[in-house]
Amino acid sequence: MKEMAYLATFAAVSVLTLVGCGMSAASPSSPRPSAITMRTVTDASGRTEPDQPIHCGVTHAELTKVSVIRSNGSLVTGSLDMAAGTWTPSHPLSLDARYTVTATATDSSGKSVTKRLNIETVNPAATVTAQSITPATGAEVGNAQPVTVVFTKPVTDEAAVQKVLSVTDTDRVTGAWHWMTNRRVDYRPRTSWPLGDKITVEGDLEGVNTGKGLWATGDYTHSFTVDSDVHAVVDPHTQSMAVYRGSELIRTLPVSSGGSHYRTWGGYLVVLDKEAKIQMSSCSVGLSCTPGNPDYYNLPVLWDVHLTWSGTYIHDASWDNAAIGRVDNSHGCVHLGASDAKWFYNTVQPGDLVRVINPSKPVALDNGDGDWNLSWSQWSIPNATR
Repeated sequence: MKEMAYLATFAAVSVLTLVGCGMSAASPSSPRPSAITMRTVTDASGRTEPDQPIHCGVTHAELTKVSVIRSNGSLVTGSLDMAAGTWTPSHPLSLDARYTVTATATDSSGKSVTKRLNIETVNPAATVTAQSITPATGAEVGNAQPVTVVFTKPVTDEAAVQKVLSVTDTDRVTGAWHWMTNRRVDYRPRTSWPLGDKITVEGDLEGVNTGKGLWATGDYTHSFTVDSDVHAVVDPHTQSMAVYRGSELIRTLPVSSGGSHYRTWGGYLVVLDKEAKIQMSSCSVGLSCTPGNPDYYNLPVLWDVHLTWSGTYIHDASWDNAAIGRVDNSHGCVHLGASDAKWFYNTVQPGDLVRVINPSKPVALDNGDGDWNLSWSQWSIPNATR
């Protein structure tokens, strides 16, 4: 009887113990604790790469918000992909900068959990930026003017750079970018810009990975206006230049262009700039540096309209009046008489188009602005490298 009483007592204690450990179906289960983990893509030094998404891992909850704050307290714009658990900046973060990342998640009971992460972006040893953007902001140009961006160093990932360049205009014409070299990219419309069009160029380069460990710096905005539709056609065979405003012929001028050993570059050239007077030297363009040599010259020249980086101009050549309109004998420039040179100088401006009829010596695309020597189908084919 004592043994039976002992067993009954043991059984009662066992039941009480099981109930005390939470095995009763009537006891509610506790929610599992939520947690957030965050990581960024970093370089070898452990700093964050500014163009990569921030990864947020969440357990037992749903990611609901991610914010990134600059050191000055301003908010960085970006997009949150809750399914992937990533936040991506609308534009790459700045280089060598500090940010605070705050992520929030909510569990099934509505309870929120927050985690913060302080990050520093990469501080690269070498950077690339825009050396020049043409035309200058505020410029008034001819309707053949391309947009030209030249970089300080060669760009490997041209597609990444092109992605952050944009051109908008009030007339909404169709245009496209085209890489001339690995340091230069141009934008031109399908046909000429409309007269009066206002164009804005934006380059959000800061923090863009251009490839091979080279990061871009600087953000740029340039705006210019089209206020000229003058163009000229130089015909070396007739020693003449026809000048048009729109479709109207306004003057035909006698000229002398490049002689047999120095033919003037042919094709479509865009006026780069102009100066009322410059010192021209044969030595500066790779000709003779020796006084007395037949190819030597070093003299002041008036009314200079610049066409190529290799040194082609349309200018006054009063010393050569006997040849103008009769013989092509220059070193590659287009010679005009004094009064005609001054009139042409005052009529054209940067961005106006000059066509030289000389198919035997086509100008290189990047020798000045040779953009119009490609058809639209050739120009608009994407040619950016990765």
